[in-house]
Amino acid sequence: MSACLLIVDDNEMNREVLVRRLTRHGYVCVEATGGREALDMIEQRRFDLALFDIMMPEVSGLDALAKVRETYSLADLPVIMVTAKSQRDDVITALEMGANDYVTKPVDFPVLLARVKTHLELHRLSALKDEFLGIASHDLKNPLTEVLGVASLVEALVPPGTPMPEKLHGLIGSMKKSARRMQTIIEDFLDFQALEGGSLTLTMGPVDLGAIAHEVVDANASYAGQKKVTLHLEADAAPTGLQGDPDRVLQVMQNLVDNALKYGLPDGDCYVRLSAEDGHARVEVQDCGPGLADEDLGRVFDKYVRVGSIPTGGEKSSGLGLNICQQLVELHGGKLGVRNHPGGGAIFWFTLPLGPAA
Repeated sequence: MSACLLIVDDNEMNREVLVRRLTRHGYVCVEATGGREALDMIEQRRFDLALFDIMMPEVSGLDALAKVRETYSLADLPVIMVTAKSQRDDVITALEMGANDYVTKPVDFPVLLARVKTHLELHRLSALKDEFLGIASHDLKNPLTEVLGVASLVEALVPPGTPMPEKLHGLIGSMKKSARRMQTIIEDFLDFQALEGGSLTLTMGPVDLGAIAHEVVDANASYAGQKKVTLHLEADAAPTGLQGDPDRVLQVMQNLVDNALKYGLPDGDCYVRLSAEDGHARVEVQDCGPGLADEDLGRVFDKYVRVGSIPTGGEKSSGLGLNICQQLVELHGGKLGVRNHPGGGAIFWFTLPLGPAA
C-alpha cells in the first residue's frame, strides 16, 4: 500500500509542485492550506508522514507541530519542516519541539525525496517493532507459559535416569501443541513482513494440485477426527498444467482447510473440491461451521481481523493467515474469495491461472 503524505503550505503553487512530484514516485498526497486544516485532517485519518511549512498565517507550522506532538511521537507520525534558509532559529526550535527533519526553500527535490524515504522506512520499522511486541506479549506469552510449565512438571516428576510415567505423555503432547502454535504465529508474522516488504519470492515450477490436495487432507485427518468432522476430497477433475510455487500453494490450501476444521461443528462434513474453469484451476474449501456475518465477509482477509464466529475448539490464530493467503494467491496472478453456502457454513475459494507462469 502506498504511503500517505500530508502536504501543508498556504502557498498553492508550492503545494502543487510537491504533490505532483511526490505522486510521480508512488505516494498518495493530501493537501492542507494551513496548520488548522492540517490538525483537523490528522484527527480524522491516518498519515504516514507530514510536510509542514513553518511560516503560515493563523496556525504556523511550529504551532501545528507542537499540537501534533501532544498525541503522536516522532515514530508514530514523522514530520519534516520546510523553511527558508534565513530561518535558522526556527529550524533549531522545530527540531527541539519534535520535528524529525527539515528541508530549506527552494526545495531540492532529490534531497527531500531521500529524506521522505528514510523517515518512512524508520516509521515502518517502528510499526514492525510494535506489531512484534504486541504478538510477543499477547499471542506468544500464553503458549510459552504452557511449554515452560509442562517442562518444569516433567523435570520435577521424572528425575534423571528414571522412566517416564505413561500419564506424562499427554502433557508432552500438550507442550508440543503449544510449541507448534508459537511456531505458526512466528512463521505467519515473518511471511507477512516479507510480503509487505516485497522480499518474498516464489520458486516457480510445475504444481500437481491433486497431489497437494491429497497431502493436505491426509495431514489434517487426525485434526478432523478430534473435531468429529468428516473431511472429504473431490479431486476427480483435478486440473493439470499449473505453474507456480508448490510449497506456497500447499500453504494456502493448508490454511483454508485448517480454518474450515477450526470452525467446523461436530458431526459435520467439510469438502475440498478441485476443478478447472476458464483457463484457471479452482480450489474450494467448504466448512460445516456457522458461516460468516455480512459485515465479516468484506473484511475477513484484513490483517489481525477478528470475526464474529468463534472456533469450536477455542483455537487461537495469528490473525494473519488469510491475509497472507490472499497475497500469495495474488502473487501467482490468481484470486481468493469467500461466500456463505445456502445450506450453512462458508466456502473459501481461490483460482490460479493455468499455463505458463505469470
